[in-house]
Amino acid sequence: MWQVPESPANEAARLEALAAFDIMDTPREKGFDRLAWLAKRIYAADVAFVSFMSAEHQWIKSVTSSAVGTSIGRQKSICQVMVATGEPLVVGDLRTDERFEGHPTIPQMTLRFYAGVPLRVEPDLVIGTLCIMRHQEGIEPGFDIEPLEALAAIAVDELELRRLNRELNQLSRVDGLTGLSNRRAFDEELVRAELRCRRTGEALSVMVVDIDHFKALNDGAGHGAGDKALRDIGVALGKASFRRDDTMARYGGDEFAAILVGSDAAGARLVADRLCLCVGTAAIEHPINGQVTLSVGIATHYAHDLDTNLLIEQADSALYAAKRGGRDRVVSYGPPEA
Repeated sequence: MWQVPESPANEAARLEALAAFDIMDTPREKGFDRLAWLAKRIYAADVAFVSFMSAEHQWIKSVTSSAVGTSIGRQKSICQVMVATGEPLVVGDLRTDERFEGHPTIPQMTLRFYAGVPLRVEPDLVIGTLCIMRHQEGIEPGFDIEPLEALAAIAVDELELRRLNRELNQLSRVDGLTGLSNRRAFDEELVRAELRCRRTGEALSVMVVDIDHFKALNDGAGHGAGDKALRDIGVALGKASFRRDDTMARYGGDEFAAILVGSDAAGARLVADRLCLCVGTAAIEHPINGQVTLSVGIATHYAHDLDTNLLIEQADSALYAAKRGGRDRVVSYGPPEA
């Protein structure tokens, strides 16, 4: 009888390791696609896939067939058995194996045979799986799991190489003046945020931030003072307690932007108010206003109607409304607030 496996004792460390690889909701990559293709070819399988298991979802990084979706809730995942036990799993027939009697999704599946191995990273943490499936049930005589384990080890090597390359790449994704993410990083993270929100059904908010009367600061106090103000604002914005999945970037010139994954309109407004408070507390001098203030525009979309290009346009529109309204304020896109 099917019972949802308990999380492993090292679940917290496992999730921390998964987050460190920064792999969830990333676009397809040739290295993982090739491994899935090799697994399918070696075992004459109907489908092969590489997946990663978060606290709530199994997300498919690479898959050879549309017979397997891109995401499933962890509670409904077959692969969660390997996360719990740390051992390979081979099932001749998912429909008749008593361990999976009563499983919520297997009766709707046409795939019957299943074999999978864990993706294990140091120190003994299972963060994902490499699996093959067939429509035909049965385990052939002499079935050998070792080639699949070898491919899984290569997948882990690919992860490690990807992490090293990402660390090097980070240097090109940071704005040298403010220390925040740059425009390139913002654009890349927006694509990734869209993928995640479509998978999870979460809201996605974008915030565009402009320094009020920055030209007057530059002209009145000099470009050195303008650069110092940008650095100080970067420090202040960096202290605004963003979550791991949020991105704060220098969008260009005196404009900043934030990607807030999972924040609805009300949550984004709270973040914007916090940003303005942090900059106000920093008391950055301004020759006209006395100290630097911000104008902020916010827009929010939900997974069912998510359009990131339109989201940016709407956040910009809200920003211009904030400027027209007298600056030093936060405006959310949409009907006037009561």
